[in-house]
Amino acid sequence: MTQPLYRSGLAGWLYASRCALPSAWAQRAVDDIVVKSIPRNASLEVTGALLFTGSRFVQFLEGPAESVVAIRQNILADRRHHDIVTFLSGGRAERIFSNWSLAYAGPSLFVADKIENLFHNGVHNTSEVIDLLEQFVIIAEANKP
Repeated sequence: MTQPLYRSGLAGWLYASRCALPSAWAQRAVDDIVVKSIPRNASLEVTGALLFTGSRFVQFLEGPAESVVAIRQNILADRRHHDIVTFLSGGRAERIFSNWSLAYAGPSLFVADKIENLFHNGVHNTSEVIDLLEQFVIIAEANKP
């Protein structure tokens, strides 16, 4: 049996992937993922943010280690994702997205351009990706009903 990714306590996972769904179905599928993930994440005490560009997912999850590991395993097995790249995985001192079971504000050209630039130029620092997620959450907060 392999050792768990995290020993105990608060854990985080930041990843990106390519969407394997046809573009005509992608947005509806992502909307469905969000609707199902918000209550599931809340029940698992997981918080985080999801970006979707139409072709890429970028997501940061944080919470109890066993919950983050379980969601990670589900995502790694999910056929809607290809080319999953982990940018950050491990223990966390504190939450970044503590007010969000899953922050998501729908598609954004701003976000899509930023993500494509990060991948085109190479992600040199995970803080670039987290900064982008934090900017996105500010936008999501402003649009929250």
